[in-house]
Amino acid sequence: MRAHVRGVDAEDGTRVELFVVEPTTTRDGARGDDATDWFILLHAHPKLGGDRTMMTPLARALSARGYGAVCVAARGTSGSSGSSSWRGSASEGMDACAAVDWATKTGGGDGSKVRAHVVGYSYGSTIGAWALDKREAIASYVAIGYPRGGSWWNCGVMGAAAKWLMRDHFETLRASSKPKLFVHPSRDEFTSTATMERFVREKLQSGGKTELRVLNGHGHFTVTDDDDAVATIAQWIEEFVRRVVVEGEGED
Repeated sequence: MRAHVRGVDAEDGTRVELFVVEPTTTRDGARGDDATDWFILLHAHPKLGGDRTMMTPLARALSARGYGAVCVAARGTSGSSGSSSWRGSASEGMDACAAVDWATKTGGGDGSKVRAHVVGYSYGSTIGAWALDKREAIASYVAIGYPRGGSWWNCGVMGAAAKWLMRDHFETLRASSKPKLFVHPSRDEFTSTATMERFVREKLQSGGKTELRVLNGHGHFTVTDDDDAVATIAQWIEEFVRRVVVEGEGED
């Protein structure tokens, strides 16, 4: 498995560190077209200890399935310059766009078309929402442990805080018609399963194909480092991309 670190510049000049994991195997013909798929992975809140290393297990799992993966270091973490915000911002979304630009320019290798898929964990899913419709190459969006939050009597202080902190990007997410997959840990400490089911059913279906998968037995903080959870998430992501994105393009 080939992996390397490189730096790119966001549109505002912020230096963004990327940890790039090349595909371990080739998948010629496996997708039914000649495109190359790359996954842009965005980690949890940098002000609460999140950094790009927490996405490495998923990056390697996707690489083993024949896909390229890029772990983006949020502003102010690892080798990235600048500083992050508490609630996420459009400028931080540009860091994800910088990773997409790198993948589309170099990820094809042989000149093939590159499809990019934004995968955000927790806070990273709010950053991914800002980027979703900023690049045509972004074909889908995956949120793991999306911090929808809830009322304090359902989810406690953590849920109420998440709902307040992460609300700004919601309209951007709903307005996008690109396919969306939500992976929700059944024991998530910020958002109940019932809240996520209602959120997807009532709030997002008007914005393109949207699906919810519930990862049983896991909490918010275990889904990116547990081997079984990571393997399941990688499988679900691959199935979603093949069925909704690739087959959907073939129907156009």
